[in-house]
This record gives sequence, structure tokens and C-alpha cells, in this order.
Amino acid sequence: MAFLFAVSNPTGLLFSVPISILNIVIGLVTRSPLGFENKPESENIRLLVDRGVVRASVYEIVFLNSKLILKRLSSVTVTVIPALVLAIVGLEVLGIIGALMGGIAGFSLQEFLTQRMRNKIESELQLTSTGNNDLEIKYEGLKEVRLAKNRLYLTTETNSLSVNFPRGYSRKMTPMLESIFGSKFETEESIRAAEASEKENEKRQHPRGDRGKLSRR
Repeated sequence: MAFLFAVSNPTGLLFSVPISILNIVIGLVTRSPLGFENKPESENIRLLVDRGVVRASVYEIVFLNSKLILKRLSSVTVTVIPALVLAIVGLEVLGIIGALMGGIAGFSLQEFLTQRMRNKIESELQLTSTGNNDLEIKYEGLKEVRLAKNRLYLTTETNSLSVNFPRGYSRKMTPMLESIFGSKFETEESIRAAEASEKENEKRQHPRGDRGKLSRR
């Protein structure tokens, strides 16, 4: 469709052809990420998640025996700016279709660069170490670990951090996170169940009928 629009506007070919070729090449060379994996073969790594977003930066999440490490894969300059610039250029050249092409190309470029960083981290055995742009959270300092929809909230005495996961990750990760964090870990479902149980206990301890009889006396 983009080529059809570009035919009516020959200058659009200067944008649509290179962008289309770029998308195809990136798609061919970018390996699909594994999502997340339980690593029973590792003595130290409990769970490895390929993608988690904190603010506008993308991290690889490494759950160890005693701490959590977030290895930064890309920053806002990679996740937002290229897609925005290409979308604006495409909008100027081919309108909405060009903006879509530019945005898709920017997203593809982001995936390619983050995958390259993943490969580098794993090939250089850096998963269990921290660099300048990485984050580290020790489990002993955590007060609460809460999973709500696709977001993981980590709370300490002085700070809090939220990590946003792709759709579908949370449900499959829940049993693994329960095993890692134990009683510190909660989900929306467990919180609702606890609240419902508390209300039920209150009803049993203070039935309406008994309160009515006491008030009449």
C-alpha cells in the first residue's frame, strides 16, 4: 500500500523503499527473544526475563538467589527517539502511511539493538554482575513484591520501583515469583482474596442480628 501511495508522489519512493528494505533486513537478522525462562541448570539464576520496561528504558531482568539485577538494554534515546523521528519524517513525506512505516521501522530498530545487547551480555557472562547503567535490588531489603496485571512493584523502606512486562508474561511468571519471594509476594488476586476473607471474618464475629439485639436492649 505504501508503494502505491509513493507512486502518486515519486519523492515518496525515496522514503518508502529504504524504509521497507530496512524493515525486511532487520526482521531477518533479529532473533525472536525467548520471553522468560526458568534456569534449573544454573546454580545462581532462578529466572531470566528478556524484557522489562522501567520508565522509558528497557532492561533484561535477572532473578538470582539473593538479589534482583536489571541489565539495561536500551535507553530513551533508542526506545523513543528513533521511532518518533522516523514517524515524523514519514508523515511529512507520505502522510499517515509514511508515519506508520516510520514508526514500525523505529520499533524494529529498537528490537534489533536490544537483542544485540542481550547477546553481548550473555556471551560475556555478565548476567550476574552490574555495570554503570544497571540496577540491583537485594531481596532482604524488600518489604513487598506485588504483581498487578503486567506490572511488578518492588517496595523497600526508602524507595519503590515498578517494572512493566509484555502482555502474557505475568500469568506464567506468578508461580516462579511466589517461589522466589515467598510471603513477600502478592498478586491482585491474593490481595482481593485476603480482603474478602477479612470481611467474611468480620461478618462472622459481628452478625447483624446480634448487633440488632444488643441495640434493642
